[in-house]
Amino acid sequence: MLTRAAATVLFCAPAFAFALEPLPDSALARVAGRDGMSFNLSNFAMAGNAELRYTTPGGDSLGIGNLAASRSDNTDAPFADPYRLDVVPGGPGRADMINIAFPQNTAGREVWQIAYDFGINAGGFDVKNGSVILKDLVYYGGGLQWTTPVAGDGLAFGLATRLELGSLTLAPNGRDATSEAMVLSNVKIGAATADGSAPTAPWQIADATNQAGIFNARTDAAGNASLHVGIGWPDAGQAAPSGTLQIGNISFRSDAGASMDLGSSRIGSIQLQYLDVKFRQ
Repeated sequence: MLTRAAATVLFCAPAFAFALEPLPDSALARVAGRDGMSFNLSNFAMAGNAELRYTTPGGDSLGIGNLAASRSDNTDAPFADPYRLDVVPGGPGRADMINIAFPQNTAGREVWQIAYDFGINAGGFDVKNGSVILKDLVYYGGGLQWTTPVAGDGLAFGLATRLELGSLTLAPNGRDATSEAMVLSNVKIGAATADGSAPTAPWQIADATNQAGIFNARTDAAGNASLHVGIGWPDAGQAAPSGTLQIGNISFRSDAGASMDLGSSRIGSIQLQYLDVKFRQ
C-alpha cells in the first residue's frame, strides 16, 4: 500500500507542475478582491516626553511634546467594530488608494483622552505656553485616504470626520492647573444638516477622488523651498461638501476672580473651497 501511494503522488506531481502557467497582464488586470486588514486599539495608552518642534531659519521655534493619549473600549464587542485598511480603486485614470476607515462607534463607547504641552522659543525667550487637554473625544466613522496626485509630486489625501468632544481646555499653567483656563465644551463637528441640528454623518473635508488634499515639498523660481499642505478646488461639476461646527459653551476660568461663560456658538455650514498653507525653510 505504501509503495502504491508513493507512486500515485509521483505520478500526479508532474501533471500538477505542468498546469502552472504564467498569467498575462490582461488576466491579472481582471483580478479583483478584498485586499486589506482589520485591526483595533484595545487597551491603547501611550505617554512620553518626545517633542515635535518646527524651527524657522532665524532660529525661532514652536514645539509640542509630553503627549499622553488613551482610549476606552467597547467591552461588549471589543473587536466587532475595528479599523479597516484596504486598497481600493481610485477611479478611471487614477491610481489605487489606501483607505483607512475608522470604527463606526455607534454606541459612542470608544472614547479618547489626550493631552500635550506646547511652547514657543522666540526673541531670546523660551516660553512654556501651557497644555491642551482633550477630554472625552469620540469619533463616529470617517477615515483617511492616501494616493498619488493626478499631477505633480507629493502625497494626495482624503479626510472625513465626525466627532464629539466633551471639552477642549487651554491651560496656560499646565495640565495639572486647570483653574486658569479657556474651555470649549460639548464640541461637535460633522456633515452639515438641513435644519442645523447636530451632525449625524462625517464631513468629507478632503476627497481623494474629487477634491484631494495635497502634502508635498515645493521650490519656487527663486530657489526657496517650502513644505506645502493644501486642498485643491473641487472637480468641475462638484461642490465642496458642507460641514458644521457646534460649541455648547465657551468659558474662561480664573482662580483670581469670577469665571465667565460666553454661551454657545455655531457655524451651520462650512465649505472648504481651497486651502494653501506653506511652511518656509
